[in-house]
Amino acid sequence: MVVLGMVGAVAVGCGGDPPPLPPEIAAGRDPELLILVYDRSTSVTDAELQHYEEATRARLDDLVHGDRIVALQILELSLDEDPVRWAQDVPPREFRERVMARDSVARARFIQDARDYLTRFTDPDDRDDFLGTDVLSTLHLVAAEVAAFPGHRATLILFSDMLQANAVMNMEGLVRMPPAGWIQQQARTGTLPDLTGVCVVVVGARTDTPASQRVRSFWDEYFQETGATLLPRNYQYRAVRIPERPCG
Repeated sequence: MVVLGMVGAVAVGCGGDPPPLPPEIAAGRDPELLILVYDRSTSVTDAELQHYEEATRARLDDLVHGDRIVALQILELSLDEDPVRWAQDVPPREFRERVMARDSVARARFIQDARDYLTRFTDPDDRDDFLGTDVLSTLHLVAAEVAAFPGHRATLILFSDMLQANAVMNMEGLVRMPPAGWIQQQARTGTLPDLTGVCVVVVGARTDTPASQRVRSFWDEYFQETGATLLPRNYQYRAVRIPERPCG
């Protein structure tokens, strides 16, 4: 009788509903490549760096197993510099088709460790020796990251005032803006980064003055020429929360 009872119990279990799939798998979600670019130049205030840290902590909650995160500090003058960079993958699920508690624990630990590590990208100290802000060169590093993971859905978050400032171009106070047609000329010579399909979010750029609107117009045109998507709502000074899919 005991044996029959046990067999019956097993039969009921086998005939029940299958366990639910992990939500990202059930939704057919492609893994995300989340690229975070940080501006630590002296034109960024300590309060703005604090906001960058808070926005980062909230956005990391959206990462799931198999996603990849890359952090870059904006270059100062050119691509010749050694970039400050950190990259890690969120640990994959032990069993892709099954929800397991230890996978959730591993993910939670990863997110917390990433939050702790990324604070160095928003550290307000030791910034007096910065020589410039080279957003344009940094975007070539971003393009290399995107090219290395073609199967990922790429999201680029630029924590920056977007004021390019080096020997070639200085947007601070519109001191040395690029001439008309500069972006198209760069496209013709093949010197623009390929950011095709990348969803771009800018946090930290002002839009409340004629000068800041001119800077914004440059970046709107620039990202369009590179193949990226920068929606008007995703170019902002402060972000309450950056959505998981900011480009829809």
